Amino acid sequence: MKKLSLIIFVLIFFHISASSQPCLPEGISFATQAQIDNFQTNHPNCTEIEGYVLIRGDYITNLYGLSVLTSIGGDLQFILNFDLTSLTGLDNLASIGGDLYFSNNDALTSLAGLDNLASIGGDPCFSPNDPLTR
Repeated sequence: MKKLSLIIFVLIFFHISASSQPCLPEGISFATQAQIDNFQTNHPNCTEIEGYVLIRGDYITNLYGLSVLTSIGGDLQFILNFDLTSLTGLDNLASIGGDLYFSNNDALTSLAGLDNLASIGGDPCFSPNDPLTR
C-alpha cells in the first residue's frame, strides 16, 4: 500500500511540475496577433515567463492567447497598440517582477483584465500620451 501511495504521489508531482513551468528567461516580444494566438502552441506548459514581455503591434486586438500566464519575471510593456481595446486574456496574471509600462495604446481605456494582479516589482508607468492617463 505504501508503494502505491508513493507511486501516486510521484505521478502527481511530475504532472504538476510538467504543467506549470518557468520559461523564456530572455523574455519575449509579440508583434502580431498570430504570435499571441499561437503562444500556447509554441510554448506548451509555459505559465511563468522569467524575462520581459513586450506587446507592440499595430493589429493586435486581444490577449486571449496569453491566458495561461501567471507571472512575468521582468517588465510587461504595452507600446503602440492601436487596436488593443482590453487586457482580457491576462486574467490569470498574478505578478510582474519589473515595471508595468504603457505608451501609445490609443484604444485601451481601462486596466480591466489585470484584476488578479497582486504584485508589481517595479513601477507602473504611463506615458503622457496614453489614453489611460486622460
